[in-house]
Amino acid sequence: MGRRWPEPGLREPTRRLGILTIGQSPRPDGLAREVAAVLGDGFAVVERGALDDLGPGDLAQLAPRPGQDLLVTRLRDGGSVRVAEEVIVERLQRQIGQLEGEDGVEATLLLCTGTFPAFHHRRPLLQPQAALHGAALGIAGPDRLGALIPLAEQRQQAARAWRERGAEVVLVEADPYGPRPEAAVEQAAAEARAQGARVLLMDCFGYDLAMRRAAARAFPGPVLLARSLAARLLLEMVV
Repeated sequence: MGRRWPEPGLREPTRRLGILTIGQSPRPDGLAREVAAVLGDGFAVVERGALDDLGPGDLAQLAPRPGQDLLVTRLRDGGSVRVAEEVIVERLQRQIGQLEGEDGVEATLLLCTGTFPAFHHRRPLLQPQAALHGAALGIAGPDRLGALIPLAEQRQQAARAWRERGAEVVLVEADPYGPRPEAAVEQAAAEARAQGARVLLMDCFGYDLAMRRAAARAFPGPVLLARSLAARLLLEMVV
């Protein structure tokens, strides 16, 4: 069974919602805890990962080849790994089945802002990219939108995703898995402001609440955090 938050035995809620990371669970960066805080006491969060049963040798086989879209995600040991988006689709599908079957969740949130094909599911599944990008564009209105992305190598695919929505945004890199992520985020937020952005989307689930506070120190406009905004959308799906 997937990892639950709160831990079993601590006033266990009867309703379960799934969160599915493209990396390994349990994530050591507090992602499940922050999602659970948004959902409130009525729900238990069940966490699974696409790479849960893989070791270092297996992970090396998932590295992107030229022409494949790059994703970066967290491992349970605290490290990060780069994988090709295309090669984890089947693994994500299997975990969706496990969450809905073995774990009995009412709905599942995919913890990635990348673009994926349609998955088979019997219960509500939120692939958040369209919702998060739409919300950010709606909040920005006529003002310029900025987006933080983890790696410079992702700039081209990120720009393509925004262009498909008819938008040109300020893209700035800040690695949430690097040695000083809060400092990197604060610097990137200042750069986005200098380039004219008035609303900032932290467009990766690796960015956490502490990093959001760091971004807000350098960015005077609205700062939207993918993990908390998506958790609110998940809640709307089941209440």
